[in-house]
Amino acid sequence: MSTFLVVASIDFGTTYSGWAYSFRHEFEKDPTIVYAKTWHGNNFVSQKGPTCVLIKPDGITLEAFGYEAETIYADLAAKNEHKKWYYFRRFKMKLFDKETLTMSLEIEDEDGNRLKASKVFALSIRYLKEDLIKTTSDKLSGDITENDIHWVITVPAIWSEPAKKFMRETAREAGIPFGQLSICLEPEAASIYCRHLPMERSSDTSVSTFKPGTKYLVLDAGGGTVDITVHKITQEGKLKELLQASGGEWGGTKIDDAFLELFNKIAGADIIERLKKENMDDYLELVRNFEVKKRDIIDKAGITVIRIPISVMEIAEEMTGKTFKHLLQDSSYKESIHQDRDKLKFDISVLVTLFSSTIKGIISHVQTLLQSMDQDCQAILMVGGFSHSKLLQERVKTAFHKHILIVPPNAGLAVLKGAVAYGHNKRAIVSRIARYTFGLETYIKFDPKKHPVERKFLGEDNKPFFRGVFSELVRKGETVEAEKGSEPKCFDPPRSSTHFICKLFFSTENSPEFVDDEGCNIVGEFDVHCVDKFGKLGGAIISLLFGGTEIEARAVLESSLEEVKATFDLPD
Repeated sequence: MSTFLVVASIDFGTTYSGWAYSFRHEFEKDPTIVYAKTWHGNNFVSQKGPTCVLIKPDGITLEAFGYEAETIYADLAAKNEHKKWYYFRRFKMKLFDKETLTMSLEIEDEDGNRLKASKVFALSIRYLKEDLIKTTSDKLSGDITENDIHWVITVPAIWSEPAKKFMRETAREAGIPFGQLSICLEPEAASIYCRHLPMERSSDTSVSTFKPGTKYLVLDAGGGTVDITVHKITQEGKLKELLQASGGEWGGTKIDDAFLELFNKIAGADIIERLKKENMDDYLELVRNFEVKKRDIIDKAGITVIRIPISVMEIAEEMTGKTFKHLLQDSSYKESIHQDRDKLKFDISVLVTLFSSTIKGIISHVQTLLQSMDQDCQAILMVGGFSHSKLLQERVKTAFHKHILIVPPNAGLAVLKGAVAYGHNKRAIVSRIARYTFGLETYIKFDPKKHPVERKFLGEDNKPFFRGVFSELVRKGETVEAEKGSEPKCFDPPRSSTHFICKLFFSTENSPEFVDDEGCNIVGEFDVHCVDKFGKLGGAIISLLFGGTEIEARAVLESSLEEVKATFDLPD
């Protein structure tokens, strides 16, 4: 159990973000007591706020986050004063599928302005951190200080190791010390939370009622990605990962993109891009109006009406010379979409089509995973904001009718609240499946009969060695137990130094030979100081903990058996 008085979580999502917290004494009585912020923006009230950040023209100072950032930026755009500002939205996906990642990575905002990604992420995390402390100052006052809070930041399980390290580094920039921070995998957080929910608060069936040995698939459908894994309940009531986390870019934003592209198809021109540049407030209104409708779309005959800003019609006519009504008549949608002043009446079938490729990708992937399992999986747990979609629920239920389908109330908050529970008790997960093969860069004695000469170098005493060898520590697909280290290996520092650098690599292949083989990338490196408390210089025994959400390095000095600090750093 956590020794901190408070655990606070930050769910940094592609589309929406939020924070939550609970007190240790309350968690021990009832783990479901978690406090989360309710966000307000104009006429909108939501469980989380939009992941939008507005940064001043100096590129350093945060102006606003969430709904406030949207509103201020729209006002600036209306006065054509927005070009020098930095406005980022849905930027979390910039880290998706990044096997190589450095702290110098730059990303573009909505107007093409570039800033370091680390700055954008750090400012956002700092805002959420400070907003929690400010908003809850009355509850957290008294004897509780910032040093009493342990922070948990959620990340997709399918993210690479460098992406997880990037989030840790930016959290440190945001003012969260390493010792007060944990990284939690999103589907694990949701699974942990649902394990605590009593039956009457989730559905007719609850994960909390599952007996030891039960296996269930966690489908975490967020805005950007869909994370999928399979958990088994152990005899002790904890969770064991049976299949390595997988998924893809099938989140709810894909539906938003398809909806906006519909207008470009009708006009035969990129009217949406121009709408963003000239009428940002109307663009935000259009996106929000669809967001309200999106969750309730189901596959049955009928009509749904969506209000469309007049500027959309005006831009279309200006760019094409035809009214929007005429453009509709000339398009393939003339029988299925009708304009009535500032409203569009859609045949439901048109909107259902927007979901097709995304849902097909999810269903196909889940089918493949279930078929790969040796034993039956009894249930599917749907969490994440996109899981609120009635159409997605309907399609999953139809495709997997032999499985119990569980969609907890407030599925979009399951990750946020589950991360709090994880922070209180990290031992809820007993083992995971390695997504990659991991190993250290080492060198061995040079053999001219086997080794290419370009890898040869002279070490101490001018002895020839062979560099760049991948020394495997754990193999892709293996079960790695929490808090259990890899096989320890002893390393000695060079005679002229009191320390040495360890470089950790991961590979998408099962058995790489060299660290520069195809599919190999560096996770980071750590510096091991080899002088013990008595001033004696010696070797260090290195092992790595793979069972947590992040890899941790452990170094023990041979001479005194004392543990020394070994912290990973991403390359600049």
